[in-house]
Amino acid sequence: MVWGAIWVGGRSDIVIMERDEESKRGGYSANSYIQVLDAQIPTIYEPGMIFMQDNAPIHTAGKVKAWFENQGVAVMEWAPYSPDMNPIENVWHMMNDWVIQHHPELNEMGDSEEAYQALYRAIQEAWEALDQGKIDDMIRGMVYRVQALVQAKGWHTKY
Repeated sequence: MVWGAIWVGGRSDIVIMERDEESKRGGYSANSYIQVLDAQIPTIYEPGMIFMQDNAPIHTAGKVKAWFENQGVAVMEWAPYSPDMNPIENVWHMMNDWVIQHHPELNEMGDSEEAYQALYRAIQEAWEALDQGKIDDMIRGMVYRVQALVQAKGWHTKY
């Protein structure tokens, strides 16, 4: 699982999250998410910002909500079944396309530590290669995303 944050004029570090071996299936949990938040939010968050994330269970867990409250971080609230309008979804898509274009060899590497490390490096490269102007345009375009969602009465939009 990869974590990153964007805002007009900047972006966070890209983080490959660590699995929580104590979670039900040894995957990602509120604990592993809080670990990333502890490391990253103090370096990027400023009062007046609104942190945006989706309704994934590790984002909406009580301990995560309490963490944001204790840190004084304002978090955008989404309707429970709303479409994911977060512009970072477009960033993930752009990164995926970049990795496929620049590192087609990853498709043939299989499932090894070497492949994992090559993928990690490719993700880092893709994050650094992103055009900040495009990211800024996506964020500034949120007003149009919301308008389209309202017009579609919560159904599909071109975004």
